[in-house]
Amino acid sequence: MAAARADAPLRYRVTLDDPTAHEIGVELELPALGAEHAELVMPVWAPGSYLVRDFARHVHGLEARDPAGRRLPVERVEKHRWRVRTRGRAARVRYRVFAFEESVRTSFFDDAHAFWNGTSVFLYVDGALDRPCEVEVRAPRGWRVSSALARRGTRFRAADYDELADSPFEAGTHALHAFTVRGTRFELALAGAHNADPARLVRILEAVARAEGALFGGFPFDRYLFIVHALPRDGGGLEHRASCALNVAGLGFDSEAGYRRFAELAAHELFHAWNVKRIRDRRLGPFDYTRENYTRLLWFHEGFTSFMEGPILLRARLLEPGAHLTDLARAWERYLAKPGRNRTPLSELSFEAWIKQYKPAENFTNTAISYYEKGAWVGLALELELRAASGGRRGVADLFRRLWRDFGRRDVGLEPEDVEEAASALAGRSLRGFFRRYVHGVAELPIPRLLGRSGVRVRRRAPWDEERDATRARRLRGWTGLVFAPGERGRPATVRNVIPGSPAWQAGLTWNDELVAVDGARVDAADAAARFQDAPPGRRLTVTYFRGERLRETTLVVGRNPERRFVFELDPRPDARAAAIRRGWLGC
Repeated sequence: MAAARADAPLRYRVTLDDPTAHEIGVELELPALGAEHAELVMPVWAPGSYLVRDFARHVHGLEARDPAGRRLPVERVEKHRWRVRTRGRAARVRYRVFAFEESVRTSFFDDAHAFWNGTSVFLYVDGALDRPCEVEVRAPRGWRVSSALARRGTRFRAADYDELADSPFEAGTHALHAFTVRGTRFELALAGAHNADPARLVRILEAVARAEGALFGGFPFDRYLFIVHALPRDGGGLEHRASCALNVAGLGFDSEAGYRRFAELAAHELFHAWNVKRIRDRRLGPFDYTRENYTRLLWFHEGFTSFMEGPILLRARLLEPGAHLTDLARAWERYLAKPGRNRTPLSELSFEAWIKQYKPAENFTNTAISYYEKGAWVGLALELELRAASGGRRGVADLFRRLWRDFGRRDVGLEPEDVEEAASALAGRSLRGFFRRYVHGVAELPIPRLLGRSGVRVRRRAPWDEERDATRARRLRGWTGLVFAPGERGRPATVRNVIPGSPAWQAGLTWNDELVAVDGARVDAADAAARFQDAPPGRRLTVTYFRGERLRETTLVVGRNPERRFVFELDPRPDARAAAIRRGWLGC
């Protein structure tokens, strides 16, 4: 039998008929592909989330039949691969997917709604990734189905599997809101219980879209979908070429902070429509869905996107410069408290994401740091360097515009050197040393110094200097280097981390030790940290603890707290050079 035309689509039918089992039914109609066998593959990861998830573990009951209904032989040849003997003819494959993870990266189905990413639900045919795909969704009566894919009647159509995999679906009774920016339609699919003002959420999304569209001179899509799940707690977001999924705390809109978090998350994920989806490491597309796709640019794709949240919200007038500086000061304090911030180069952290960032060992905090967090600080450092070199006229936004022009718009993948060369071109001088020190090296970032020459005053104080309560101030001076796992009264005080070189480190304490007494007084998860604060620097404490099943004892000498608090504030009288840098960065 002759093979089907190259443009004959793969047709998927999704059936949402068993919410109690949380199983999504899938039927895949294969055209006649001409080969003796068709190899069906389930992706092992979801682009944008750099962790092998082995989605095939949720696939059940896979079977194949010919057009006459006769069963076809199916052989499982790998954990994620099935071989169907089609003899070159058309075939129909059925299977079910267990969908019970409320994550933006996977799939979930119950009697309230269904959400899925293509990589967790749709098999693909090896060698046929470029064939068009069609999806029909059979949902319960009264449910609507939303996706960024183009819809023709009852079917959604994707140009190829990559587009299908990159276009999540939301099915249920979600509210649907729409607005237009620069002639482009945006939709908000809002599902779940929440205390937000939906009209305000739409205004936030519109302001963010307007700011980002202005930055790039338009949008690289005709329509964009925000899928927002209101859940008991925040769950982050995941970007796609023409949509994103955001999991937010549904009852977290009881203060302005909730709307701020929503705006930051939306700005981050929408910005990915350019950075990582189109301005991308050449290794991040076309994807190999069967294994890790290594890149050394996650510090740029994720970290610089995190940095851009602030400038975008400033441009959208959703954030004031003073508030942004306050946020930066608090974040800088948290960053300095990470002992592993200067142990592993950012480029290496990016490469190791698959085995460290998302599978962290107990010592991760001491030997590494999130490429999101440090990448954002490198983004700020580069912003201030570029502004200083250009008299305030050019910054990181201009870097993205340049890379969009030279790579993203032309769908050409880039290398790390391309980012460095583009930044150097904007600065008018080589920035190779900057990238060598802070991206490929482990030098401490000079953020206070850079801020000081950019019209921002930096004040540094000990934690007790700002405490008016004398007793509390005294209790802040001591330090052990112990970090405890969260716990309630009556639960063991379990050590989550010990900072290298700290008093606790010197005392021999380590991960998972369970402290039971300090100087003979019983402690638990609720009061262990407070009991150590009772002791001033220099005090010798006897610590009793369990390591496994054995009771042990050690002596800990309390140290002096090395933590510092920062205040970043606008300098009321900056010199002309500093004023130009600040104006380009903060707009004031």
